[in-house]
Amino acid sequence: MIKKSFIIAIILTFSLLTISFLASDKEEGSSEAGAGFEGKEKIRIAACTTCYFSVMERVGEADGYEIIRTGSTGESIRLFLQGEADMVLAGRTLRPEEPDLDHFVIEEGYSFLNDSGLLVYKDELESRKIFTDLDTQRLKSDLSLEEVVKVDDVYEYLDKGVVVTSWENTDYSQAEIVHVHKRDGQRLGLSRRPTLYCPDSCEKEEAKKFISILENN
Repeated sequence: MIKKSFIIAIILTFSLLTISFLASDKEEGSSEAGAGFEGKEKIRIAACTTCYFSVMERVGEADGYEIIRTGSTGESIRLFLQGEADMVLAGRTLRPEEPDLDHFVIEEGYSFLNDSGLLVYKDELESRKIFTDLDTQRLKSDLSLEEVVKVDDVYEYLDKGVVVTSWENTDYSQAEIVHVHKRDGQRLGLSRRPTLYCPDSCEKEEAKKFISILENN
């Protein structure tokens, strides 16, 4: 009986030590996200595919920075949270469930939305009903469209066609993303809003330097 109690005590002790170790390891891992740039030879920037190719075309491997290609902004955010990236370069605003990070908008673009999510080619937009709360003439010119309907509240038209609005007015709790591609498979540049997300502040020297490199190339 004593021997059995001793074995149980050992098992319980081992279990408590394991739980304690895992908890401390998780806490340490979460603190790695955006831990800072000090002492790093290269600043790692996770970039979704569209932003990755845009950066590589403009500046290549900028000195002091490592551009990590990811399949999506969601994947970039995961790398950031895991401490495997120092900043995130994304083509969209972050969702409510994603971290609230300081950011700098590098280029403006349009936000395409509807009620269920969609992939559409740019040359197919003309055959769809387009609703917007933006300047219709500019939108027609930018997207080569003949007809765009001006409305006050685009969220009332999500089920009636494709909505085009500003990124500031984008609410992922009400709408889904319409992915606009060119026929070569690349995303339409105007459907993205290249934005740099920084752990603490985009006013830090390392972030400002990278922003300057992008803006001047």
